[in-house]
Amino acid sequence: MKEKHKKIINIPNIFFILILLTLRLPSKYGAEMRGGLKSVHAFLFVVILIETAFLFAQFSKKDSIQPAKKLSSRDITGFVFIVLWFWEFFVSRLNVFPYIFVPAPENVFHVFIDEYKSILLGFVSSMYLLMVGMLSALICAVVLGTIVGWNNRLCNAIYPIAKAISTVPPLIYTPYVVLILPTFKMASLFVIFLSIFWGTFMGAINNTRFVEKKIINSAIVLNLSVPTILFRVIIPFNLPRIINALPINLSTALMTLTAAEMLGADNGMGYYVRYSLSFANYTKAIAGIIFIGLVVTLLNSLINLLKKHLIKWNY
Repeated sequence: MKEKHKKIINIPNIFFILILLTLRLPSKYGAEMRGGLKSVHAFLFVVILIETAFLFAQFSKKDSIQPAKKLSSRDITGFVFIVLWFWEFFVSRLNVFPYIFVPAPENVFHVFIDEYKSILLGFVSSMYLLMVGMLSALICAVVLGTIVGWNNRLCNAIYPIAKAISTVPPLIYTPYVVLILPTFKMASLFVIFLSIFWGTFMGAINNTRFVEKKIINSAIVLNLSVPTILFRVIIPFNLPRIINALPINLSTALMTLTAAEMLGADNGMGYYVRYSLSFANYTKAIAGIIFIGLVVTLLNSLINLLKKHLIKWNY
């Protein structure tokens, strides 16, 4: 009974009700700005969607949802609702901040209705570059790193060079690459590739060198060839570590891509933000930033699902 009480009366649900009540208050924001306050429907849809997902997680009886995860979802949802209520109350209702620089949440979320075609086209463009650049870098880095890690002489010669190169942040040379390469697509793929390759390459070398000797010895006793040991034993053995590093690689690749798009693209999520900022349209810029954050969150969730369904072993 006590647990059920906590599921109903908690910070997320309290602030959800506060947001709904705040929407009924008169707005000073709409009276003072030229465009007025947009329809509340988009913002209300987002709030209800978050609340629905939260209630589903709290009342779900699946064994996979542990009490710690339910508590974490309660804390995260509570924080999101507190921010949304603060934003709605002090901006949309009281107009405390300059409306040009701090737009109302109704106006920001309404951008996803008005500009959905541009946002979706930018999303498709960015995801194509991100997936091609990141996947090609991961495959090359894992394969080459495993080969180098297997051979002591290659490792001693290449590892120090890779370590020195990997310390250079990709954002430093991104403007130069965008400038010298003939097309933006080629430049974007190149900087994404480099931003992922060196760190993953070094990780693959270390993973290969620290594989348990008994596994290598067992493979040798079975008279397996070197390519078979590398690609059928060592790489699958290191797959959990590779997937665990994917969220970091994904964030790095997306950060590099966004920076490149803000410099020289004519499409993409980063370009949308930069284009909006160029015309001081902070409403669209904030909507683009929120969309990028949402994309990163969804991609990380997909990585967790991938790990859960494909990796049945860990260490």
